[in-house]
Amino acid sequence: MDNEGSLRDLGLTKYEASAYSTLLKEGVTGAQELSRKSDIPVGKIYEVLSNLNNMGLVEFQRSRPRKYRAVKPSIALNNLYTKKEEETKNELENFKLKVSELESKFCDMTQPEHTELQFWATSIGEEDIIKNIKNMLDEVETEILHVKPAKMSKLICKDKTIEPSTFMPTVVDEFVKAAKKGIKIKIIFPEEMFTYLLKNRFEHIKDPLDKEMIKKNIDAKALDCDYDFRLIDEYITHIPIPDPLIPDKIFGELKVYDKEYAAKLKDKFEELWVKGKKVSFNF
Repeated sequence: MDNEGSLRDLGLTKYEASAYSTLLKEGVTGAQELSRKSDIPVGKIYEVLSNLNNMGLVEFQRSRPRKYRAVKPSIALNNLYTKKEEETKNELENFKLKVSELESKFCDMTQPEHTELQFWATSIGEEDIIKNIKNMLDEVETEILHVKPAKMSKLICKDKTIEPSTFMPTVVDEFVKAAKKGIKIKIIFPEEMFTYLLKNRFEHIKDPLDKEMIKKNIDAKALDCDYDFRLIDEYITHIPIPDPLIPDKIFGELKVYDKEYAAKLKDKFEELWVKGKKVSFNF
């Protein structure tokens, strides 16, 4: 790709890219001469040069007629980046304000109860699942119930290490955030998972207030079982979908809105909870 094409990729117009490239080749030049050499209409050249000056790509001499020169590329491109960074920051600030305004308006709207609602959505691949888990924190209002099967501990022991970017640590980190918001969380995990995963994650928490909120809002029990689901506020259920080719890997996750089905899962969770062994968080 030529230099002018690359400049257009950075946001310059065809005329702006042409004018800057021509000034680099020709050196100090007047507007009329630049118009001829860059094939930019005379009626456009002054607007183009003014834009380039505002971007920090061109300097001009206050003479009659004015003379123009291209700013050294390394400096000019840095000026362009800085200007774009400032514009993007302002755009994001404005966007954030509009989002807050819209959230307030939507909060005033009456939404249907979930008692009669039956709906499901599917997330495919680890990236989508992790995104869904992070969205969970915005959806939950009071309670999260989570149970993982015994086979998870075997997989963790096989890998020996759990990277922060993997699936389960993300779940735990979101639980910590929820606990700090006052959400009640009950977890049933295989005992080995507490050693390899939960305790390791919690030990990194230094803030005494955060520790207190976690101890207050996260209740955990160790139990080897075959169940694998996450229940949100008694009406949203997250169910992992195993990969048919590699059963130990997660292919996707099913998110089900069904209060009646969720009630059955909650009964099952409470049944497992009674069988579990209490786990204490000793920071």
